[in-house]
Amino acid sequence: MALDWLSGIKDIAELITGLGKKIKSDKATKDLLLRELRINIKAFETAQKSEKIDYDRLLGLLKNDTIKQARKDRFSFNTVKSGHLTETDIRDERNNRYKGKDCGWVFKNIDEKIEDLQNQQQYHGSLNSVDKANIALQFSNLFYKMKLLADFIRD
Repeated sequence: MALDWLSGIKDIAELITGLGKKIKSDKATKDLLLRELRINIKAFETAQKSEKIDYDRLLGLLKNDTIKQARKDRFSFNTVKSGHLTETDIRDERNNRYKGKDCGWVFKNIDEKIEDLQNQQQYHGSLNSVDKANIALQFSNLFYKMKLLADFIRD
């Protein structure tokens, strides 16, 4: 009769199923985030091989769907890599301003920058014809954030 209290709990199967889904989805989300980051970095590599970079095409190759979904699902990005960026994590001087930020902040910032570029493209029709926004610098900053995140996660 020591287990009588256990029979009163009706949701055990749901608890187990829910935890199983959580474990699987967190791992799956982490894998998808890393895949998306890798694909985005490869998009820059593809663009680098051409004589002139077509910013509209490059933006078309960049993905942020997984980051958006993870944010919507309240995924803890720090499960990808915990801790904060330190001087030893930063290999490019231009990224020093991100010292103290965490993995979640960098993922979210990358997502917001991709969306910002998409909005600019939608407004102007083409990023290739925008003069005053220094689109090249915006893409460069985005790439170096992705590189920073990849270096941080890898170490």
